[in-house]
Amino acid sequence: MSTYNAAIIGYGRMAQGHVRAYKEAGIPVVAVADISEDALNRFREHTDAEHTYTDYKRMIDEVSPDLISVVTHDRLHCTMVVDAAERGVKGIICEKPMAMNLEEADRMLAACRASGTKLTVSHQRYYMPQYAQARELIAAGAIGAVHSAEAYLLPSCIHTDGTHTIHMLLSLLGDPRVSHLLAQVDGHSGQMYYGHRVEDAGTAFIAFENQVHANLSWGLAGRAPRVPLRPVQDFRYHGFIIHGDKGRLELDGDRPVNDTPILRIVRGTTVEPIDLQPRKGAITLELEDLLRSIETNAPHPLDGQNGRDVLEVIMGCYESARRRRVIQFPLEVKENPFLAMCEAGDFPA
Repeated sequence: MSTYNAAIIGYGRMAQGHVRAYKEAGIPVVAVADISEDALNRFREHTDAEHTYTDYKRMIDEVSPDLISVVTHDRLHCTMVVDAAERGVKGIICEKPMAMNLEEADRMLAACRASGTKLTVSHQRYYMPQYAQARELIAAGAIGAVHSAEAYLLPSCIHTDGTHTIHMLLSLLGDPRVSHLLAQVDGHSGQMYYGHRVEDAGTAFIAFENQVHANLSWGLAGRAPRVPLRPVQDFRYHGFIIHGDKGRLELDGDRPVNDTPILRIVRGTTVEPIDLQPRKGAITLELEDLLRSIETNAPHPLDGQNGRDVLEVIMGCYESARRRRVIQFPLEVKENPFLAMCEAGDFPA
């Protein structure tokens, strides 16, 4: 029987995956908080928990959960994580993106350090078989010394959706430190997503301190009709090509779109398909690592600092577009440059 219990803030689609993960890990979800009565009713239907709240702070105070999943809109993550940490929660799984800007991310990290709370940012694709095996193959030298990479994202917002792509690109390359980058974005459509303005498309060149570099493009160009920046979309959600001196690794995202193996090694004209090995659910594995981190102080691969590193790249892309120049790292700007451009009228809706 687990000695932990859990609660959830925000009961939408992704929260149901968190509930399943807690169940697989044998951890009871004892309460949920959501401002929507419909969401609370769905929670009552899906679980045996009796405690539902419209005030998440009251929930934490009355239930005293050991673990909390923050599964709300982007703008709410910072305040909710800080409030949970200050109330002594042992571990927090925060949905991506970590925060709206680096100032918020730093507040979250400071609050968790002060309370001893372990924070993870849920880039859960890290644990999915194709991504985990790709990372292992590259680390084992399957394509030799890596020198460059390509990454493609179909959704238009690098902040809310592309955070997964940036995280996976860094992960596949062994989490190198960024040296500098140059980027441009298009944000003229006035598109709103999870309560804030987002761009329509973008492109970036990213140089790392270890001399590896990457090219990234994302989103849809044009207004009517809107077309992918990459003419042929042979991947789901996002795709990666990692180039080494002995071949390249190709990874077609979340699931195949045709008969081509989703993960493969290419050497010349030879294509080696990689069979995927089944694993537990991605959020379950994230949760198990969180428990290990709480109990042994072991580092978590998706910890808050890792989430901030990903956010820094995203904000760097926006800052490069705003300044129209190469941006050196570490990044100095703490605000969200894209939202600042929107407010300044650079991207009128």
